[in-house]
Amino acid sequence: MQTNWTKLRLLAAAGAISWMGSTLTTFTVVLRYKDEFGPNGVSLIMLAMILPTILAAPYGGVLADRFSSGKLIPILLTIMGLSSLMLSFDLGFVWSLVFLAVTAACGTPVGAAFNATLPVYSSADDLPRVNGLMQTGSSLGAMLGPGLAGFLVSSTSSYAWPFRIDAISFVVLAVAIVALKINRAPQVHEEGEKLRSIDGLKLILQNSLVRALVILVAVVILAVSVINVGEVFLVMNILHADAFTYGIVSATFSLGSVLGAVATSVLKVPEKRHAPIVVVALVALAAITSLLGFAWHWAVVAVAWFIAGAFNAALNAYGVSLIMNRTPEATRGRVMAAVGALFSTASVLGMGVAGVLIAAFGIRVVLGIAGAICFVLIVLLSPALFRANKQELAPALVD
Repeated sequence: MQTNWTKLRLLAAAGAISWMGSTLTTFTVVLRYKDEFGPNGVSLIMLAMILPTILAAPYGGVLADRFSSGKLIPILLTIMGLSSLMLSFDLGFVWSLVFLAVTAACGTPVGAAFNATLPVYSSADDLPRVNGLMQTGSSLGAMLGPGLAGFLVSSTSSYAWPFRIDAISFVVLAVAIVALKINRAPQVHEEGEKLRSIDGLKLILQNSLVRALVILVAVVILAVSVINVGEVFLVMNILHADAFTYGIVSATFSLGSVLGAVATSVLKVPEKRHAPIVVVALVALAAITSLLGFAWHWAVVAVAWFIAGAFNAALNAYGVSLIMNRTPEATRGRVMAAVGALFSTASVLGMGVAGVLIAAFGIRVVLGIAGAICFVLIVLLSPALFRANKQELAPALVD
């Protein structure tokens, strides 16, 4: 099949606007509550955005396979927009957690359906480049979000506008899905066959390459999730940056992601190289985690974040493509939901203890130890990925 680059580029542009809005919300809600509730409060915020994705994953994957993505995604995006709008009224910390959780729960089937739909408009060979294109859009949006949020908060002395813009951005993406006629038809199954949420996890475990890849990435996510909680305290409390500077520092990760994603969307890399690229990216992220523990100026964090963004883009583009190309069309929604749930579970476990560890030992110590743990995990687990990659370069998962 021919890759529909025009439609995909327009979709990536709409996705960039939506990701900018989502980054506005993440940055602003952390900024609003970090001083009052400290590291544990930031951990709760992160958990509110991730834990629902785990709980909703079994149902999200089934929804993605059972319903038309052209109808399912816009409906859920509208609900997410309303939830973000409610954050602008500042009803308190607990209600903020509720609204973040609603958005996250709806985002699970949206993400599964979106990822399952991309191969409908892309050839298998072009899929890594398509993933790179989508990440270029999301990274551009995420790059603009923190700086814009810091500016809005500083200039208006209010936290409301970032949430309002986020609400609008969800509507923009919903309209784009409808206008571009982006759709993946409901998957037809044999009469009497029941769509089971466990199917996604079973298919992951059946394929040796996908299994090794998911396990390796998940355990590294577990170790580096401390950054999500500790970054704001490192940059603002220890390195004494203001809100606007913190926004700029956060944006450098997205800038690196943009350049990395552009590279993956332009370069056509043989599939046998994808797994080694994933491992190199994980090694780089582990090294940067340790480096952040020794940062003496916010500019050091900015440079490290930029490099991390570039490697993270490669990790996403080639890692996700390896999974997609080994997933049958009929179960792709459930597989992608299961992958997302596993990664989210690792992130939740990491962030669940990050607040306690940071409060007890300090962010620098925790970052250094987390990076060292990453290196050990990569050394132990990457051989399984290399073996699986050598044994099967292009097979698909089978039912």
